[in-house]
Amino acid sequence: MDFIWNWKRSFIDPPYHQDGIAYDYYSKNDLKQLKTSYQWKIWPLPQEVDPFANNSSITNNETSPFAMSKLLFIDVIYIMTNSRLTERHDHLKKVFHRQGISMESVKWRMKWNQTTCNSNSTHSYVYKQLNLKDKPLDQEQQRRCAITIEHVDVWHEIIEQKRQLALILEDDVIFVPFFKEKLTRMIYTAIRSRALRINETCAKMKDKRMADNEWINQNPMIVIGTCFNFHDRYFQKHLSDAPPLLSTHKREVSRCTHAYLLTLCSAQALINQIQEQKNDFLPSDFMQNYLFRLSPTLQSFWMDPPLAYQGNQINDTDKLETFKVQTYK
Repeated sequence: MDFIWNWKRSFIDPPYHQDGIAYDYYSKNDLKQLKTSYQWKIWPLPQEVDPFANNSSITNNETSPFAMSKLLFIDVIYIMTNSRLTERHDHLKKVFHRQGISMESVKWRMKWNQTTCNSNSTHSYVYKQLNLKDKPLDQEQQRRCAITIEHVDVWHEIIEQKRQLALILEDDVIFVPFFKEKLTRMIYTAIRSRALRINETCAKMKDKRMADNEWINQNPMIVIGTCFNFHDRYFQKHLSDAPPLLSTHKREVSRCTHAYLLTLCSAQALINQIQEQKNDFLPSDFMQNYLFRLSPTLQSFWMDPPLAYQGNQINDTDKLETFKVQTYK
């Protein structure tokens, strides 16, 4: 029976995107609906916990400066891209509009490409930012240099501008239906459970390393996208109405780098860890794996079901030419 079930399951519901929305096995029931599916209420909004709690501190944050993006608590959205990928830019603007996300807080990051990242004039900057070992990059590393340095530059900017919570995206990101509400429910849940702390003291670990499943005394990255069908082992992935789950992943950190949240504290911890040792060049997702494992305070959380996919990694019913383009040039 297990063989028959797995065989059937492997042939149903591959993720696809249509009209700028990603539909997977867990969001198919949202198609043409006016509200998100019932299982998301396991992560309640404040008014669902207490309808009369209009003056609670957590509710007051809805009108805080951190809601500039119209995504609760998030004051800036960074998008890694390339200046030549204008079709992707136009597509993302439509995606944001459909999801009710303000473009006012978006910062397009398109400084780097393969040429600028590997030129003699930027060599010292790149090697300093990544604290690289003194050896040349091979051809594949040169190809991936631009996207990696864009991410690290963003981490520095979060620190310099004291951004309390940032959403970091790559330009091929596609969101699931009701992205905004589902993200809000997750953020409230993360705050209530103390996984996410905004405007608070950063976690510090002096005498011992934190446990791999540390939930509270840590500096978090919350991974809201997925790739290669990665899910937490406790997520009930065989159920189309599986309840959402937030899980720790100190050792298995990244699910690609197209959609994740960083706090000011976690950005600082990442930069601190880069400077702790000389590093080999690694692509952005492998670099996250490397740095989080070394860091005494960084913790990765995975959100399941995911809220974002890469447009060039799922079935493209919109047939966008831009997702066929090789971006690392």
